Amino acid sequence: MRWGIQLIEPNRASVVPLRILAVSNLWHGANDYAFVRSFRRMGHSVRTITEREFFPPWRDKRLRMLRRLMHRRMAADYNQTLLDEAHMLKPDLFFAFKGANVTAQTLRQLKEQGIVTIQFYPDTGFLEHSDQMRGTITEYDWFFSTKSDHVPQLRNELNYTKVSYLPHGFDPETHCPTPVLDRDLADYACEASFVGNISVKKLAMLDALRKAMPKLDLRIWGSPAWGECNLDLANCYQGHPVWGSEYAKVAILSKINLGLLFEGNVDGGADKITARTFEIPSAGGFMLHERTDEVLKHFREDQECTMFSSTEEMIAKIRHFITNEKDRRRIAQAGRQRCLSSGYSTDDRARAVIEKFHELKAELVPSGRKNQG
Repeated sequence: MRWGIQLIEPNRASVVPLRILAVSNLWHGANDYAFVRSFRRMGHSVRTITEREFFPPWRDKRLRMLRRLMHRRMAADYNQTLLDEAHMLKPDLFFAFKGANVTAQTLRQLKEQGIVTIQFYPDTGFLEHSDQMRGTITEYDWFFSTKSDHVPQLRNELNYTKVSYLPHGFDPETHCPTPVLDRDLADYACEASFVGNISVKKLAMLDALRKAMPKLDLRIWGSPAWGECNLDLANCYQGHPVWGSEYAKVAILSKINLGLLFEGNVDGGADKITARTFEIPSAGGFMLHERTDEVLKHFREDQECTMFSSTEEMIAKIRHFITNEKDRRRIAQAGRQRCLSSGYSTDDRARAVIEKFHELKAELVPSGRKNQG
């Protein structure tokens, strides 16, 4: 006891509250902010630095041009701020969710201070975010990827072995059964919905669905590109994305929630699961998901969600379930229970990150790296 305060025993690592410096968004519904809140619920002190403070998401074309011209200076200011915050906070862990603008030099300087650096990477490719992204990967003490293909890819191409697969999770504060009002019914209730970004494959599948079932009340939330596709499908676009609790309402009020996957590009392979794989069922929604080996590992087909392997099968499943409320409700309830019982939340993913931190921290002294703790 010192000054009437009970000190925590150093050897009780599992309960020692850490200081964490995190690169994260701060808006409700952001997957990285879900991690921040999970860390805090675990008792850790988290200081967040958001890229939006340094790289404003301007929509005006002239402002976007200015942002491109100023990007190098903005990035330098951003990285210096990370180092300044680390100097003040003296964090145990630097946690980057994507961290597209964190430089290799910054990571090296953080590690020189004995700070463990961990990345959680949510996307398929690397070049789409920044030219330097791929070059920083090997600087992290550990790299968690939501794409299982990244593990052999990074080992083979970069000879980087400090990488493992950790899937997305659902935010227990956000993706859960949510009370709905009459105006929510008007805004979100529909027969089928898709929430997400546009891609060539998704566009083709939903266009085929629209043509096969023109009277289906199909609604799409996402980027403006959905409304600019020059197809009748554009009429299904609701004019904006949907986030946080409003996204959970969509999952609840859609009879069928479509889990469509990105097909990949030259910089990254196809998705096998995404964040919505867990967010839809955890919110209590009925999910019709593309069939992959990974989603089959997480959910029992036709018991906890339904699946399809082709556009034709997707349309047939929609025709079958659209009038079968009893089965939809049964499957949706089982899907939510699976999410809760099998550890699919960001709380569970955050615990995996902290466990890895303790493994890495234990290696600091034998390796000769400075140890702050």
